[in-house]
Amino acid sequence: MAASLLRPYPHGLPRADPNPASHQPTRLKWSLGRRRRRRHILLCVFSSTATFQRELLVPPGPRTAQNPGPANSRNLLDRMPGRSVATVPGAANLLDERPRTRRKGAEEQNRSGAPKSGEKSRSATVVALAHAGRHAEVVEHFRRMRMEGVPVSRFVLPSVFRACVGLRDSRMLRGVHALVIKCSLCQHVVVGTALADAYVDFAFLDDARKVFDEIREPNAVSWSVIIGGYARSSRWAEAWAAFSAMQLSGVLPNVSVLVMAIQASGALGCQVRGKQMHAMAVVLGFGMNATVWNCLIDMYGKCGTMESCRRVFDTMISRDQVSWNTIISSYIRLGLCEEALDMIVQMQESGFTIDRFTLGSGVAACAHLGDIDKGCAFHGYLIRRALDTDVIRGTALVDMYGKCGNMELARLVFDRMDERNYVSWDALLSGYVENGLVDSALDTFRQMESTDIKPNQHTFANLLRICGDRRYKEYGRQIHGHAIRVINQMNVVLETELIDMYAKCGCIEVAQLLFIRMNERNLISWNTLLSGYVVDRQPVATINVYRQMELACIRPDRYTLAGLLNLCRFQGLLRYGKQIHARLIKTGSEMNVVLQTLLVHMYFKCGRWRDAHNVCTLIRERNSHVYEAFFKVYGDYLI
Repeated sequence: MAASLLRPYPHGLPRADPNPASHQPTRLKWSLGRRRRRRHILLCVFSSTATFQRELLVPPGPRTAQNPGPANSRNLLDRMPGRSVATVPGAANLLDERPRTRRKGAEEQNRSGAPKSGEKSRSATVVALAHAGRHAEVVEHFRRMRMEGVPVSRFVLPSVFRACVGLRDSRMLRGVHALVIKCSLCQHVVVGTALADAYVDFAFLDDARKVFDEIREPNAVSWSVIIGGYARSSRWAEAWAAFSAMQLSGVLPNVSVLVMAIQASGALGCQVRGKQMHAMAVVLGFGMNATVWNCLIDMYGKCGTMESCRRVFDTMISRDQVSWNTIISSYIRLGLCEEALDMIVQMQESGFTIDRFTLGSGVAACAHLGDIDKGCAFHGYLIRRALDTDVIRGTALVDMYGKCGNMELARLVFDRMDERNYVSWDALLSGYVENGLVDSALDTFRQMESTDIKPNQHTFANLLRICGDRRYKEYGRQIHGHAIRVINQMNVVLETELIDMYAKCGCIEVAQLLFIRMNERNLISWNTLLSGYVVDRQPVATINVYRQMELACIRPDRYTLAGLLNLCRFQGLLRYGKQIHARLIKTGSEMNVVLQTLLVHMYFKCGRWRDAHNVCTLIRERNSHVYEAFFKVYGDYLI
């Protein structure tokens, strides 16, 4: 190779003849020598170019005394005279941009003498290691490739991202992300989608969104990654916003994206969007997909429209176990527990077996109904299949017996459980609280702490419910102090329970101070403080709280108005009572039986017999409280 570069021209060129008579043959000889010279120059240039390309593709190894230079230089010089321009490696790439296939003989010759670049094989090795789950080896192999100067391939990077996720190394992922930015591969759809998916696995949704925004033309998989990240973190509003942006970009959703959009509609309680997704599922041809149809059933159930939920279930072509469990849980969510139990019977008649989800729904329905007989039937079913000691089914049984008022059986099931978690202890504690067993609830709380289970805000809120009496005011203060030591930042639920406890114990000033210190207030917080002032017989303070509530743009509900009517009833405030009555008529809440009963009490207390009689004629639903108000309080005046 060196000799050809130092001496590119041949030695024996023909000389011109001084005799003019032989001028023409001399020109012919000169032309022939010129063609040979041109061919020789091209051979040398092309062979040098091929050798230079191989040196760039293959990193140079350590040279020794036995291997001072390229191992193939002598072979190239030996084979150079027998080659033509068309057969020189690299000549076709220099002269023509169209790819050319090698002949079989050239491949065998390269396999025998010339070294391979190794990039494709090493990239394939990284991909294979990633598919095998050998993440540490993927990272080590990628580092070795970078140290040897191998260019970054967009086909290798997704495997490296997956390895960073498998090793749970977010720092390494950010380092590879920096390399992607340096190589200007952020806009590539495969690399960008894989990187966004890795950030989603680490729950870095903001970083995932920034990576997604860099992709030049995101496809359905890219949108699925970012929408799925929001759905996994229950950020349903952002998931729906991303889905809307996907529709505006003109990308059609696949099954997974459509399922997440339906779930977002159900979580947000937006039936209009859910109906749009239902229509889109039909238009896109997903009518035979059971997953989409099951999500539609769940969506309509969360939106509170059981008719649409049942209609979708009845029109399903192929129902599976999930379809039955979804419709049963929707019935229970809407409080239709009798219908849920009937659906369990129809499910068995259709040939489906009861699984753990069906049993959990059945036990929950019995708990809502307070039907201990049917609950015992489910309990016996669990015992026959040795499932009563499972933590999930056992917790459901404890909750059911607690709501049915049988705490002995609840404690028996709790003691038989193989494993107890926080939910199990909370179910037992809630049972004691609902049945008013203060001492047992406190003992359960002490046992819970002795088992190294840390109480949370829901636990303290449960305990405060049993302290809403002047007799247990000291217990409530102790629980308050313990909650301050354990919990860093109380939520609005726990703070509202504290306000309610202090108000019922006669410490309305403490309740007001806690209300002022709240970082967040909702309608229940305002109603709790207002009810405290009503019970404490402070009409001026109650009216002030109601006015501040209106200034804070908090719309009162029927509980707020019921508290104000109770105040007017006890204090005989006819003026405020009429204003509340006018508000009921204006908002269309005058037909509520509870508010109508309180209006009757208020007008009777104020001596307005005719107004009380007019309200009585409007009452359509007459229960025991209405009849008690009629005959016990008013006697013959309203008959």
